[in-house]
Amino acid sequence: MSSDADKSERSTGGRLWGNEPEPDRRKADRPPSDNVLPLTPLVDAGEDKKRGFPRDRVYVAFDAGNRLAERLHIVLADTWARNPAYSYLSDIAEDTFHESAFILRYPFMIVEVFGTNLGPVTHALAAGTCQRIRQYHAKLYDRPANGEPFIEKIVITDIEPLPDLKE
Repeated sequence: MSSDADKSERSTGGRLWGNEPEPDRRKADRPPSDNVLPLTPLVDAGEDKKRGFPRDRVYVAFDAGNRLAERLHIVLADTWARNPAYSYLSDIAEDTFHESAFILRYPFMIVEVFGTNLGPVTHALAAGTCQRIRQYHAKLYDRPANGEPFIEKIVITDIEPLPDLKE
């Protein structure tokens, strides 16, 4: 009986199901291009995020992510940028039908935003995923295409005004 077991062990290579080589599980069935993501320089992306506006003059009215944001970065064209915490946002009033304006109410300031096609911006703000809103300025950006969100003016009314940036 031991000789039969030795014969079957030799014929199957000591494996239970035969001599077929074990498949390499590291190789995927997809072409390599589907498995590889293009590398982007992290330094440039980080610098653009810190600056609040992209280097290539493409205007984007707002940045939204997939997760909840802790703060909203409000980038004004000609004065101080602000970073209020979402936890202090008490109300959002919006022009639902024309999508041309909305107001953010905080206990310490009121932010009035005017523009066109602002519906996606207010939806991202209401969801808490909007990370940044940007005011358009012709010296910083190229004009966006029609139909894209466009923030023409941001007016911030503070309880205690910040010093003027131009001084």
